[in-house]
Amino acid sequence: MLPEHGSKKFKCPHCNTFATQQWFLAHNASNISREILNDIYLDYRSAVSDYTQKEISNFLRKVGNIFQSKFYNFIPNGFSVATCASCNNFTLWVNGEIVYPKKTTVPPPNEDLDESIKALYIEASTILVDSPKGSTALLRLALQMLLKQIGKSGKKINDDIKDLVTEGLSPKIQQALDLLRVVGNNAVHPGQINLDDNAEVAEKLFSILNFIADELITKPKELEDLYADLIPLDTQAHIRTRDQK
Repeated sequence: MLPEHGSKKFKCPHCNTFATQQWFLAHNASNISREILNDIYLDYRSAVSDYTQKEISNFLRKVGNIFQSKFYNFIPNGFSVATCASCNNFTLWVNGEIVYPKKTTVPPPNEDLDESIKALYIEASTILVDSPKGSTALLRLALQMLLKQIGKSGKKINDDIKDLVTEGLSPKIQQALDLLRVVGNNAVHPGQINLDDNAEVAEKLFSILNFIADELITKPKELEDLYADLIPLDTQAHIRTRDQK
């Protein structure tokens, strides 16, 4: 879930924890600051005579009223900060849009992807909030490069998927491939899927790309490694001889 302005809880882009957020906005910051001002003098006031304490209380009340009336001159109305209860890092917002940090809470790219694909994935994540369409277009390109990594042409995604289906590709993986292909095509060319203001849809595509990489790259690699580790070399040779007959 992407961070949402004013939400009491969201997934922090710093620590990736779904945590409570403490908001500092123009309309409530003046009260918070006034409370801090009073707290600073709390111990001192309790240690002085009643008369002096009364004077201090009057001073704080007067200063607090002036401070509150002038507060909007220093804190713009569209400015707000949310502090994460889990990591104490903050997100900065202007007019309801997050401006810091630009990174989002998408999962990291699959480790078995080529470095160039990982770089595209990370670039897509950095522009997700500002440009869901641009982010999706980069993921489509990443998919094209992924297909080339597994031995396909990498030129036409639809043709590569067709070849994989002919080779016995699982229907679930085929659906994931076509999902990313079709939505990605709509990001590049005008289509029926509107991605201009739909970051939630674009966000889900990152997990789809990782799912495809896991099924087509990681799991086959793990199986090959396990086969090489557990099956003796002479047995592997007998199996190859068997399969060549």
